[in-house]
Amino acid sequence: MILKLALRLLPLLLLPVPFLLRDQLHLLTPGHQLLLNTLPWLLALLVMLLALGFKHGRILLLSLHFACAATLLQTTADAGPDNPASYVLLVLLSLFWPLGQVALLLLPERGLLSRSGLFRCGSLIVIYAVPGLIWLESPQLLTQLLPHLPLALLNFIAPGLALPAAAFWWNLLLLLPICLLRLRHQPVDALATAALSFAFLISLSQPGQPLLNSGYHLLAQLLLIGALIHHGYGMAFIDTLTGVPGRRALEHYLIGPGRHYSIAMLDIDHFKKFNDRYGHDIGDQVLRMVAAQLNLVRGGGRLFRYGGEEFTIVFKRRAEQESFEALEQVRQRVADYPMKIRDQNRPEDDQNGRNQRGGNSADTSIVKVTISIGVCQNRTGETPEEVIKRADQALYMAKERGRNCTQAGNSKPAAPRRKSRTDFARA
Repeated sequence: MILKLALRLLPLLLLPVPFLLRDQLHLLTPGHQLLLNTLPWLLALLVMLLALGFKHGRILLLSLHFACAATLLQTTADAGPDNPASYVLLVLLSLFWPLGQVALLLLPERGLLSRSGLFRCGSLIVIYAVPGLIWLESPQLLTQLLPHLPLALLNFIAPGLALPAAAFWWNLLLLLPICLLRLRHQPVDALATAALSFAFLISLSQPGQPLLNSGYHLLAQLLLIGALIHHGYGMAFIDTLTGVPGRRALEHYLIGPGRHYSIAMLDIDHFKKFNDRYGHDIGDQVLRMVAAQLNLVRGGGRLFRYGGEEFTIVFKRRAEQESFEALEQVRQRVADYPMKIRDQNRPEDDQNGRNQRGGNSADTSIVKVTISIGVCQNRTGETPEEVIKRADQALYMAKERGRNCTQAGNSKPAAPRRKSRTDFARA
């Protein structure tokens, strides 16, 4: 858990690095400086091509957004912040930047080659091209805005940082709540947006250091490549319905399982009958609920969705008996969980539903979902595939006993218990 949290916060932890190395950047040879100025644009092109291949429009637009803003920032670098037109342009950049970031985080995903996707790309380019052309062709238009700027946009937030105080708080108050709002459902995109925003603000606060700006542009594109790798991993290894690793992830996990390990195969009892009775939408809810409960397994177990209504839990460095106790706890947790089934004709809005039925809950049924489990410990010279087959045989034995139980493969099967009326009976 700590390692996972550290990896998620890594983009934010890397932000001070270019700033701390800013004095060493000027010691680079001219050839290395040219490479530092060129590499971010090549990486930006790579990010956009990869995002196009992965069909991830938000990452492509974040990359394009930073590239456009960095281009405008580099264009004004030679003039410096003392130039009135340049300073006004930097102020406008600091005000428009968070609006673009928020829009990219809130807008739904669209096909990049669709009309909507092309419109978004074109809009980003135009937003930065127009002030850039004004600064190049008619800088006096920007200079005329300087006397009209409020005092908060003229005072820097701290000595040595050419960033207006109002612009800093505007970025913070606008971006922080949106990123926190999206952190639960889109953690990678939210963290990438936050990291890019802080990187750009630090860059903006040092307008006279083009090498530092290139360093932050390079860091931003590297962070987006990391985000794309994370999304690619999710597409390849994470089951989209339940949110747990899938069968391909299980195969990779079992490449080096260790000398001693146990594997459990789990199956939802009478799942087909449940699907036929309540429909596939409710069946999907059951799969998500069961996965959520199984993910709480103790004893160092790692959960995977094997396929259909089957799950697998791998216990590395755990004997069969240790795994058995942890599996019994999670089996009981699933059996005790009240699964609510709503009437299909019930209104979507909860308040309207309560008003329609007069406050009673007659349109909601509660069902009990149970699982059967078979678990086996590996034997000397046995492959993980062979252990899975034996665990599957133990699962079959658990179903023969009457379901809703755990069967250890290396122990003698217990006598069949009396079957209940149904494992999905109404409570």
